[in-house]
Amino acid sequence: MTLTIKHTKAAMVTATLMVLAGCSSPAFDSDNENAARNRGAAGGVLLGATMGALTGDAGLAAKGAVAGGVAGGVAGSMKDLDDSRSSSDTQVLADGVSQDHRSDAEKRVAELEAEIRIKELEAQLAEAESNKTESKDHADTQS
Repeated sequence: MTLTIKHTKAAMVTATLMVLAGCSSPAFDSDNENAARNRGAAGGVLLGATMGALTGDAGLAAKGAVAGGVAGGVAGSMKDLDDSRSSSDTQVLADGVSQDHRSDAEKRVAELEAEIRIKELEAQLAEAESNKTESKDHADTQS
């Protein structure tokens, strides 16, 4: 009779672990916004169940799994929140740096300098092509 109770408790612990593990998303990658919560909950379940199982009592293993899962999930959620705040702060700073703070006159000067540089490069290209054509014509006349 005691063997059946032990098997029942073991089955209950196994079912509890499977349910708790199923609650956390399988996506533990960094793209998931709840990745730290998921890792914390899964790790907490495993740690709590292990600590409870070391005592030899299936009831303590189940309670440890629940307590560990909750504690790990809360700790992971706090990390997710901190990471989210940090990334949005970084994005605000990046947006501020990427804005063009030049005056209209400075922007127009930069545009004109770019146009002048393009004209110079086009002239150099045309000169290089004419030199290439002249050298080819010179080679043809000598052969």
